[in-house]
Amino acid sequence: MMPDKSPLSLLEIVKRSAASEKLSLPVFPRAASELQKIIGDEKVSIDDIAAIIEKDQSLASQMLKLANSAFFSGLNRVRTIREAIMRLGLNQVFSCLVVSGQQNFYKSKDETVDRYLQVLWKHALAAAKGSKWLLQRIGYRDMADEGFLAGLLHDIGKLLLLKVIENINAEQDTRLSDAFVSEILDSLHVEQGHILMQEWSIPPVYCDIVRDHHLEEFDTGNVVLLAVRTVNQVCRRSGLSLNPDSRIVPATLPEAHALGVKEIVLAELEVVIEDSVELEFGT
Repeated sequence: MMPDKSPLSLLEIVKRSAASEKLSLPVFPRAASELQKIIGDEKVSIDDIAAIIEKDQSLASQMLKLANSAFFSGLNRVRTIREAIMRLGLNQVFSCLVVSGQQNFYKSKDETVDRYLQVLWKHALAAAKGSKWLLQRIGYRDMADEGFLAGLLHDIGKLLLLKVIENINAEQDTRLSDAFVSEILDSLHVEQGHILMQEWSIPPVYCDIVRDHHLEEFDTGNVVLLAVRTVNQVCRRSGLSLNPDSRIVPATLPEAHALGVKEIVLAELEVVIEDSVELEFGT
């Protein structure tokens, strides 16, 4: 007789579950995915874009709310998606769609997992807004919207893994320890996040940032990557992270040095990040 196979370790179970096609994985918003494919196509009209957004009532209502918010509001109230696109601009529309679609996944009925997800969502938004602000501040305005999306998605692997852990807890009627959850997130989130991004057919610029945002040796010519890495560390310093570290000194970061960011700008960045989270969450 063949010997029985050794039981799988929890780490192996997590990896297999993440790779399983049967698992209900987070899905890139359909409207955002369709919009991403047609951005840059000169033949596509505003009406074509509006038609895509109008397929999802929830996203459409959030678009109108954003266009009429205090920050974007004009003399006249926006009443249609077409008017909202005109006011916001295509890149802002795309960012709005992605944020709206992603936010729904950062919730769980599992109290332990939900606690992690709430912190992770704050980190994702802080990284998105911080990366956009930093790129604008240091003269890369044309890359700012890329920075926003890259910051939002750089830790997407942690979201995936927390959803896997949620399923494992439910199926095995158990609760993984915080230490083990942290070990899973730290060791697997880059690999699993990169795989997920590729399955979503997200442009390589974002896949590369998910893959490379923790590498010791990194591409110092990739400005968006440098910005996301810098902001990620500033978020950790500010406590807006699953791995906070108040000992981080932003001025000594190799990413910040490669970008040529002055110390005063890094101090401003920290304030911008903290203010953006307080504005969004009231905390």
